[in-house]
Parts: sequence; structure tokens; C-alpha cells
Amino acid sequence: MSREVRPIIEKLVKVNLSDLHVRYIPVVTPGNLWRNDMSLKNSPHVELMKIFNKHGLSWLHIYKSRYYRERQHRFNIGMPRWHKRKISEHIIDRYRIYKSIKKYGYDKNKDRANPIQVLKIPFWKSRFKLENKWLDGMEIWNGAGRCAAAYILGYKQLPVLLVKDGNPGSNDKGKFADKLKNVKGVWDDW
Repeated sequence: MSREVRPIIEKLVKVNLSDLHVRYIPVVTPGNLWRNDMSLKNSPHVELMKIFNKHGLSWLHIYKSRYYRERQHRFNIGMPRWHKRKISEHIIDRYRIYKSIKKYGYDKNKDRANPIQVLKIPFWKSRFKLENKWLDGMEIWNGAGRCAAAYILGYKQLPVLLVKDGNPGSNDKGKFADKLKNVKGVWDDW
């Protein structure tokens, strides 16, 4: 577990996938691609899983997706890690998650080693006091790919580890200081 978040309780609890939101990061998360709605059901993540469900690993469809465009956006704003090969590898990993859940079902036993982590209060709201009317609800800290795949495959709930910001209100950049060092405007006052 990262030092950014810590468990609220030590056991997994079931949450409704329809209540979850994907993590927002200023500048990195393009509001226009998200339609100013961070909910899982609206996410580019779910759109990608719909493509997998209907067309498999069809790059023709994937290249047109909001998910692919969002990853390209990351590269364009100064996150060199998100070059074309990395995006492709990342999407293939997401496809493997989808295929595994489709074939074998959601494996709760894997959650012991790497549980889906969900914040009750969105990270940027808690840590940096960012206020935005569409930045609300339980936020997926990690595991958005598993949540999106399960959502498309008809799961209503998944077991998650509820976590909270390890340093609320501190403005501590934590792991994002290095990850976002080349992205202009992330640390501007909101």
C-alpha cells in the first residue's frame, strides 16, 4: 500500500460499482473527454471494456476511443512514460484483465495481495481542497481496470478496501511530485 492512503478498516467490504468514480487529476484528466463526469459508468475505462466485449482487441476501435485519447493526452502534456508503445502495452494488460474476469470470474483471492482501494472522499478534494461539483463520490485509488471490466460483465458489487487520504489537507504532493513534474498547471491554485 502506498503511503498516500491508509485503510479505514482492515477487511474488504462490498461496494456498488455504480457508486464509484475514477480518480481525477487536474490537467491530466481532460474534462472534455470525461464529459465532466468522473463516474465509473461514464468513464473511458468502461468504454474500452465495451470495445473488448463487442470487438475484442480491435485496434481500429481502440484508437478511436476516449481511453486511448486520454493516454495520448498524458504524453502530450509532459508525461513521457505514456509513449505509443506504453499505451499499447497498457491496453493489452487491460484486455487481459477483461478476458480473465470473463473466463474465470472475479477472483476475490487475488484481492488479498492487491485489493481494489477506494477513497470515500476524492484524493484531490481531501489533500488539496479542490472543489468541483463533478468531483464527488467514492473514488477508485487503484483497480479501475478491474472495476470497469466487472461492470461491463454484469457485476453489481465488488469487494474493496476502503481507504482514506494519509495526509488530508496537507497539500503534500507525495508520489505525484515526480509523476507530474513536467505537467504545467497541475499545481496552480484552483
